[in-house]
Amino acid sequence: MSASKEQALKALQEACNIKDRSDSPIAKVNGLAYLVIRRPDIEQASQFFVDYGLLIDRRTTNKLYLRGKSQDHHIIILEKGSAEISRIGLTASKEDLHKLAAFYNKPIKQHEEPMGGNFVELSDPNGTTLEINCDLAPLTPLAANNLPKLWNTAKTKPRLNQPVRNRIEPKLVAKLGHTLWSVKSMPKTVHWYQDTLGFIVSDFQFLPNEPQPIVAFMRCDNGDAPSDHHTMGFGTAIELGHLHSAFEMDSFEELAVANQWMGRRDYKHGWGIGRHILGSQVFDYWRDHYGDLFEHYADGDLFDNSVPTGYHFFSGVAQHQWGPEMTAEFKGVTRPLKIAKFLIKRLPNNDDLNIRRLIRMAKAI
Repeated sequence: MSASKEQALKALQEACNIKDRSDSPIAKVNGLAYLVIRRPDIEQASQFFVDYGLLIDRRTTNKLYLRGKSQDHHIIILEKGSAEISRIGLTASKEDLHKLAAFYNKPIKQHEEPMGGNFVELSDPNGTTLEINCDLAPLTPLAANNLPKLWNTAKTKPRLNQPVRNRIEPKLVAKLGHTLWSVKSMPKTVHWYQDTLGFIVSDFQFLPNEPQPIVAFMRCDNGDAPSDHHTMGFGTAIELGHLHSAFEMDSFEELAVANQWMGRRDYKHGWGIGRHILGSQVFDYWRDHYGDLFEHYADGDLFDNSVPTGYHFFSGVAQHQWGPEMTAEFKGVTRPLKIAKFLIKRLPNNDDLNIRRLIRMAKAI
């Protein structure tokens, strides 16, 4: 990095109008549990997730429960209704669940089967519904994907007399790793997640000469135990709401096989395969038939709570170390009429998006 760029970033860090963490949060969540997604036809909608590497585990009249290979719990719940990402499920200790219930004067509710466990329902500053859970019902772990465990390198050749023959088919995901959302107010949103749920900012991204970050990647504070680089992420984008959610896989090869499988199905490719800079994940994005974007990733960073927040400039090339250039599909500019409607609705309002910032965003990306 050039000296002038380093100085500019240091100046932004000093001027940043969002703190990196809370000194005394109400509670601390420890992970992302599930998404509740509403679709008019849940059987039809489930096919995307089955192709993406999830399994339908339970059916009721109005819900489908999908899982990965982990024993933890169900990670996607499909409900009948108008298309939307309805609720985000996070996990916390029983003690922290009671702290949140007491602070917000909220009842502790019980999940119906097969989820099990208890939860408190909260709303974040954007009206997004969160369910903070403890004691979710564990599942029986499933066998790992049938991919070779041994890898021949230039120096070591452990795989002998065993040819590699990968079947191009869905590969089971391990877990739901993170979810990113576009919000009206970055300071209000990030501070709420810090003060209420104990999130730490792993990395900020800025537009030049603007003290307010345009992106915040946030991880759980699990003390000296490692956490994913980000469990939640927030940004300023034209369309408010869900940007993407991501499922972890065990290896680059699983991700590549899944890419080939999705390419044979009737889905829009979002972006990939490449490797991110912030978080370091190898990534591949696909959009379902309802327009929501989902990511396969592998080999992501893990940080404990001693790692300080990073400060970076935002640009189209600052999102990946290698791989194809960021696509129009990923940027969301393939739907101009929808974007125009959002702009007409948002620009007169007093939130983070204005004409000046919009122009700077367009130049940066």
